[in-house]
Amino acid sequence: MDDVEAPVFYDDDGDFMGHEYLQDAEYEFEYEDVERETLLELYQYCLGPTVYDTFSYILPLFITTVLFRLCARSQHVSHKTFHILSMLIGIYNIHYYVAECLYTLLILCIISYITLYIPKTYCKSLGIFLPSLFIIAYCEFSMPPIIWHKIRSVVMTMAMKTISIAIDKIDKNDLPSIYTYMGYTFCGVTCLFGPWMSFKDYISIRYISNQDKWWILYAIQYALISFLFLTISNCWTQWMIMDNSWKWLLAYRDALSFRMSHYFISYIASTLLLLGGFPFALSAIVKPFKIEFPRSLVHVVICWNIPMHFWLKTYIFRPNIKYLGKFGAVTMTYLTSALLHGLNFQLAAVLLSLGFYTFVEFQLRFMLANIFDACIASKQCTKNKCTHAYNTHNSWWVFLTNMMFSGLSIFHLAYLGLMFDTSELQETGYSYIHTIEKWSQLGFASHWVVFATYCIYFLIR
Repeated sequence: MDDVEAPVFYDDDGDFMGHEYLQDAEYEFEYEDVERETLLELYQYCLGPTVYDTFSYILPLFITTVLFRLCARSQHVSHKTFHILSMLIGIYNIHYYVAECLYTLLILCIISYITLYIPKTYCKSLGIFLPSLFIIAYCEFSMPPIIWHKIRSVVMTMAMKTISIAIDKIDKNDLPSIYTYMGYTFCGVTCLFGPWMSFKDYISIRYISNQDKWWILYAIQYALISFLFLTISNCWTQWMIMDNSWKWLLAYRDALSFRMSHYFISYIASTLLLLGGFPFALSAIVKPFKIEFPRSLVHVVICWNIPMHFWLKTYIFRPNIKYLGKFGAVTMTYLTSALLHGLNFQLAAVLLSLGFYTFVEFQLRFMLANIFDACIASKQCTKNKCTHAYNTHNSWWVFLTNMMFSGLSIFHLAYLGLMFDTSELQETGYSYIHTIEKWSQLGFASHWVVFATYCIYFLIR
């Protein structure tokens, strides 16, 4: 089914460690006499401390990443020694930042490695996912919520690595050695902030003859951009949109703050990839502009986490579409994403809602594009290769239609993103009560709009 052109639908939570919001916003309260801080006060009490504390916090990670680069590029370090050093650097980083999950990750890697040697007759399909699902379930039910919420993204990245290598090697006899496997899963560059990287890309770093000569400038640029997003998330959004604003404006503010924190983590991960010696092509993790000004929700979920998009498309969506059909494959993709993020009602509700949203939007716009022979589908035509009779260059109504769907996507993002607000619950994870209350305060408006959209699609299909 490789000829299927339907995009993959998924989302990613953007978990991160050691990063807290500074203010709390609840929609049900009315604030009076709220005064905006001066720029000097904003710098003294938010911008300065945020940048300084965060840089101090991640500086050891930058240092170990450069050390990883030296090991990868040194001709005096054998392949076996490199993989061992990669594992040791990763274990050190995990012990330094999230020591609570070190032994859990070691158990996951050992069990997953053993399953590689189980005959495929006994360990195929669901059996490949069982070690990761077992570890995630163990963390969900045995760890304190604060700790699990802190380490969830680290466990998820490790689970994606073990699953991908198991699927890639299921019909092959060239199984990796234990030290190569551990070096990949505990890679010091990607073990904390990600992103997921294929086993092939990890191995190839030893054979890269020369990196782009401007890599250090790109790394500095990514680092500066990441801290810009951090200040927007922590300081600027709260400063620009105050607590006594309209409830939908507050919803957009909280959703924007959450997205900016995700961009911060993504660009830090890109910086680490370049510092670690990986090629520039692998450093593209997120596309903020296409998320903030989306053509469709489909573009949002693809650009939210590009490596995870590839992982879900390769290992979940395509294998399932021939058995479950398009809608079933979409549902399975989002369900897998929700399980990887943990057994959390809010995440599952947001991800599954987003899956239904994107499916309905894609089907409706695809049908309208065929009916009117216009370039209004969710996926934009390739530049200079549009075969539609009407497009944004020759028809004003095509431009307005695409703008309308873009505005609708921004509306849905504000509605879904407000779940991840700045309340104290963010340290422990959000309950189903929090989810229902937040959506009920906005009258479940987004869900009603999608239901109406589906009715339109159902009536004219």
